[in-house]
Amino acid sequence: MVEEIEIEWIPEDTGAPYEVDMTRVEIDTPAHIVDKWCKKKYGHTNWARMGVMSPEELIGNPHDFDFDEGIIYFKNAHLV
Repeated sequence: MVEEIEIEWIPEDTGAPYEVDMTRVEIDTPAHIVDKWCKKKYGHTNWARMGVMSPEELIGNPHDFDFDEGIIYFKNAHLV
C-alpha cells in the first residue's frame, strides 16, 4: 500500500535586494538625522530616499539599502 503525503512548498529566501513598493514605505526620519547616520557610517552625507533614484542612476555608484528606513546610502561622497 502506498501512503500519500502532502508537502507544502515554501520558497527559499535569496536575500536582499527585495522588491519594495516605496509608495507604501512611511518615511518619517528627518534629513538631518539621516545625514548623521551617513556621516557616521561613511564619513560623508551622500544618501537618497528610495524611490527617488532610478536603477540606471545606481549603476556605477556603490550603495547600501536600508529597507526599514527607505534610504540608499552611497559608499562614495560623490555620484559617478
